[in-house]
Amino acid sequence: MSDKVQNRLQARNAGAFVEEERHGIMLAAKVRTVALALVLLWQAVDSTETGPAYYFNLLEIFVFVLLGGLQYLVAQTRGSGPRLQFVFVSIDCILLALVFTLNSPFDDDPIPPAIAMDTARFLYFFLFLMQASFSFRPLLVVWCGLSIILTRFGMWAWFLSQSSVYSNLDIEEPNVEAFLQAASDLDFLFLGYAATELLVVLIVSSGLAIVVARSRRLVKNLLSTERKRANLARYFSPNVVNQLSDSDAKIATPRQQEVAVLFADIMGFTKLCENANAEEVIHLLRGYHDRLGKAVFDNQGTLDKYIGDGLMATFGTPDPSPNDAANALNCAFEMIDAINDWNRERLLSGTDPVRVGIGLHWGLVVTGDMGNEHRLEYGVIGDTVNIASRIEHLTRDLDTQLVVSEALVNSIRKSGSVPNLDRLTFAGYREIRGRASGVKVWTYSST
Repeated sequence: MSDKVQNRLQARNAGAFVEEERHGIMLAAKVRTVALALVLLWQAVDSTETGPAYYFNLLEIFVFVLLGGLQYLVAQTRGSGPRLQFVFVSIDCILLALVFTLNSPFDDDPIPPAIAMDTARFLYFFLFLMQASFSFRPLLVVWCGLSIILTRFGMWAWFLSQSSVYSNLDIEEPNVEAFLQAASDLDFLFLGYAATELLVVLIVSSGLAIVVARSRRLVKNLLSTERKRANLARYFSPNVVNQLSDSDAKIATPRQQEVAVLFADIMGFTKLCENANAEEVIHLLRGYHDRLGKAVFDNQGTLDKYIGDGLMATFGTPDPSPNDAANALNCAFEMIDAINDWNRERLLSGTDPVRVGIGLHWGLVVTGDMGNEHRLEYGVIGDTVNIASRIEHLTRDLDTQLVVSEALVNSIRKSGSVPNLDRLTFAGYREIRGRASGVKVWTYSST
C-alpha cells in the first residue's frame, strides 16, 4: 500500500477518534451538568444556611453547573473544542480548590484548615478525572491529574502559610502523644496526608491514561481488522476471509500463478430489459449477482468484479490449491442450476427467463493490487483472462450455457479430481476473436 493511501487511512482513523472524543466529552458534560443540577436542587431544599450565605453556597454549585453546560456547548462545535477542554479541566480544578480553601464572605464561622483539607472533600477532584476519561484522550487525563496535583499542592501551601497553622514538622518532640494531641487541633495539618493524596492522584491518573490509550489502540486494531475483512469480503469466500484476516498474508504483493478464470454474462440482456424500468433492471441484476456470487464463494472462488450484467471470478487466488480447476467447473454447474431454479420462479411470476453464458479457462495470470493511490483493488491480469472472456462469448456461437477450455479440463484430470466431466462434450478447436491461434473447448450438455 502506498504512503499516500496509508496516510489517508490514518487521517480517517484520527478523524473518527476526534469525533468520538467530542461525543465522549459531550456525554461527560451532560452527565456532570445533570448531576450537579440535582445537587443544586437538593442543596436548595436541605441547606441549613440562611440569608446571603445560603445564596452564595448555591451560587458556587451553580457556577459548576454553568461550566458543565458550557463544556457541552463547546464540545458540540468542531474545531477549537478539543483544545479548550484542557482549559476547562484547569478551571474546574482551580475553582474547586478555591471553594474548599476560601471561606464564604458571608460566613461568620470560617472553616478550620483541618476540615477544609479533609480527605473526603479531596475525593471530589476524582470526578474531574472520571470526566476526562470520557474524552478518550490519554493526554487530557494526564493533564487533569497534573492540574489536581498542582491545585491541591497550592491548597496545602496556602494553609501552611497561615501563622496559626502548623504541621508535623513543627512538633518539637515527634512522639505518639504529641501527634495525638496535635491531631485534635483543627489548625494542625499532617503532611503525610499530602504526600499520600498527591501520590494517589499521580497513580490513578497515570493508570487511567494507560487504560484509555490501550482502549484507543484496541479500537484502532478492531477498525483495521474489520476494514480488512470488509474489503476482503468483497472478493473472497468467508472461509478465505477468515484465513487472510487471521494471518499476515500479503495478498497485495504482485505474483504470477496458475488460476482458473470464469466469466459469466446474461445472454440477450438488452432485449430482456428493453421494456423494464430502472427499478426492475436493478432488481434483476441483484437477483442474478446474488445467485452467481454465492456459487463463487461456495466453491472457494474469488469474486474479481461485477461488469454490468457480467461477472468475473478466479479460483486459486490469493493462494492456489490442487482443486482450483475442479472448484471452478463445479461453480459453473452450480450457477447454471441456480439460474434454472430462478427461472422456474420467474415463469410462475410471469417474467421472462434468464439465460446465462459462462466461459472457463486455466492458465498463468499476474495477481496483486491494481490502481493508484486514490483507488486500489485486488485483481488479476494476463492473457488467460482475455482468453476466458473470449471463451464466454463462444456460448452464443455454440448455443450453450457453458464453454470450458481443454486447458482447464486437463488441469482437473491432472489433479485426480474429475467432478461431473461427463456433463461436458468435446466441441473441437475453435477460433478466438483477436487471436491468431484458437483453443480446444468443451461445452455443457444439459442431458
